[in-house]
Amino acid sequence: MKTLKKAMIIDDDEINNFICIKNMKDISFAENASYHLRAKEGLEYLKETLSASEELPDVIFLDINMPVMNGWDFLKEYKSLLPQFDKPIALFMLSSSIYRKDIDMAGDHDEVTDYIIKPLSKDKLKDIQSRYFS
Repeated sequence: MKTLKKAMIIDDDEINNFICIKNMKDISFAENASYHLRAKEGLEYLKETLSASEELPDVIFLDINMPVMNGWDFLKEYKSLLPQFDKPIALFMLSSSIYRKDIDMAGDHDEVTDYIIKPLSKDKLKDIQSRYFS
């Protein structure tokens, strides 16, 4: 399976982020994995790296429920950045929500690759690798 260059998690749960990054390392999902605890921080990072495309992530795992700016608000601003990216970025909604409404809303956004229910286990990462990055 293909190892990605860079993965980014945007989630306000530090323990979840730690586990996700450990799982990514354990299965060689990405050479580099980082996280942002706030959606606004993730957007700022993306804006700052527009001129250095090698720093842009190959994949983003985005939580829905976060304080100040939630995942849906992030998507609105993210969508306006898409034309400036010089490479595709796969964006996965990563949430503990199993509500059909959230899953359907994610599906309504073309920029969302898929909806993943937490936790982001090694098996789920392997499935993502084989389905989207082989």
